[in-house]
Amino acid sequence: MSRKLQALLFVCGSAVFAYLVARIGVGTLLADAVHTGWMFVPILILYGVVYACSAAAWWLTMADEPVRPPFWRTYAITVAGFSLNFVTPMVNVGGEPFKIAALSRWLGLRRAAGSVVIYQMLHTLGMLLSFLTAVILGAFLLPPHPAVLAGLTVAGAVLAALCWLLLTGHRRGVLQRALDLIHQIPLLDRLARRLESQRTTLADMDAQITDFYHQRPGRFWQALLLEYLSRSIFMLEYVLIGLGVGLHITYLQAYAIGGLTSLIQNVIFIVPFEVGTKEGSLYLFFRLLRLDPALGVYTAIVSRLRDLAWIGAGLGLVWLSGRHPAAERATAP
Repeated sequence: MSRKLQALLFVCGSAVFAYLVARIGVGTLLADAVHTGWMFVPILILYGVVYACSAAAWWLTMADEPVRPPFWRTYAITVAGFSLNFVTPMVNVGGEPFKIAALSRWLGLRRAAGSVVIYQMLHTLGMLLSFLTAVILGAFLLPPHPAVLAGLTVAGAVLAALCWLLLTGHRRGVLQRALDLIHQIPLLDRLARRLESQRTTLADMDAQITDFYHQRPGRFWQALLLEYLSRSIFMLEYVLIGLGVGLHITYLQAYAIGGLTSLIQNVIFIVPFEVGTKEGSLYLFFRLLRLDPALGVYTAIVSRLRDLAWIGAGLGLVWLSGRHPAAERATAP
């Protein structure tokens, strides 16, 4: 990756980061940090563990490569990529291309792109499974109102179907099928013609995806388990935030709150930086679970503080991820 590209990503990401801090207000951030107190430290560490599980899942998918980055470098690329995705809302125009460029020095461009696609599919599948778990918990924990049960039933059916589609993609490939589908959509025929020249590349990436599933099934399920584990660990954040204000939230309640809130945020993905959707969702689910709904809004603010801290760290890791030490240069392809 060129230093100019790194500089551009760093400057653009830093500008959005500064905008978020200014929009929330430095005074508000400091006041909430003081209110949370020392509990903010384990919340930050907890998210570091979440990233470690995600990085380990991605690193595991690269085990058969002749040369792969060391785990600490994979961790740095993972954190930097997620940070760039956060500051480019609605579409991942920063994180995924960055990860491909950073990984290409070890795997080459085509294998790096395939690796990122494999990991993104695993990451999405793990996320969908966590949403499905939250929906099941919601059916038991939320009030048995007909509208609530109907919404959970529809959500569960859609999530199960999406999980099946992703597993099918791992078994049979997904990229060429997606190109064939684009050809059948009239408004996307121009895009399809442009992508047709890359069909051979897409076929190679599909082979990389299906080989990982069929030839290394044990490793596939281990990586998926790590992704699911990362989401399960993340739900502990709500327990810690509750402890910080003297509120007892059980882990199952925290899982239902966190999973259903994330589901709503992903459905309403067009809202930049989840403005209002996170606060409104947490207010609603705290109230449905007979918890103080005002603490739901406070929880959203604390989670934004955590987001800002890790975005800042991730933007700094953009530089570290792009460096190429002499020892690694000697073995890189």
